[in-house]
Amino acid sequence: MAVLTFVVRFAFGTWMAKHIGDQSDLEGNASSTWELQRKLTNLALTAVGSGVVSSFFSFVTPTSDVAHVS
Repeated sequence: MAVLTFVVRFAFGTWMAKHIGDQSDLEGNASSTWELQRKLTNLALTAVGSGVVSSFFSFVTPTSDVAHVS
């Protein structure tokens, strides 16, 4: 099972995520963390194929966090 890790930042009313690792072209943005988490899950399904996906956010500060999708 692949684990994709994203660095997430909030600026100018938008949450932006960028993948850390080999697939650095994976990124997304949304107006809420819920919507961003949904988009990152869809990115993971596209990148690694179908299957069961789990995801979570770990807030580092109120405007930044790390997201894991596996």
